[in-house]
Amino acid sequence: MKKCIFIKQKMLYMEWLVLFMLILIGFVLLILEFLVFPGVNVAGILGFACVGIAIYIAYSTMGMTVGHFTLLGTALCGFGVTYYVLRSKTWKRMQLHTQIDSTVEGVDESIQEGDIGMTQGRLAPMGKVRVGNSVVEAESRSGYIEGNREVVVLKVYKNKIVVKLKTE
Repeated sequence: MKKCIFIKQKMLYMEWLVLFMLILIGFVLLILEFLVFPGVNVAGILGFACVGIAIYIAYSTMGMTVGHFTLLGTALCGFGVTYYVLRSKTWKRMQLHTQIDSTVEGVDESIQEGDIGMTQGRLAPMGKVRVGNSVVEAESRSGYIEGNREVVVLKVYKNKIVVKLKTE
């Protein structure tokens, strides 16, 4: 008789262990889903399935009272984990704290509207143009322009110039 009680207690501990492990694995998978794998992936589905199976096992093998407490505990833990994850301090610890202080190499400031330049290659409709001593990215307003043709600067932007074919 004592051996039978020992086996039942051991099985009860195993059921509790399975229950807690399923809930823990489910929460870990859900956290991974929300923080690491965005979108509806296998991790989120498996996480919800693990938690659902744990609650089902609690109701089916341990009774209504234990099932209710498991459901309540799982819901409270879920809200607690959600609150912890969505706090701003949690995100501040995970974000990068570096700043980009470099800039894109722009067009030489000596280039003005009306300057004359020479195409380095074909502008189709983008390409390289030499204006004075600077070679810059250019966009053609006259369609395709063959290489080694004179162009007029129409507009100067920070990263490119707009040109048209020079007509005499």
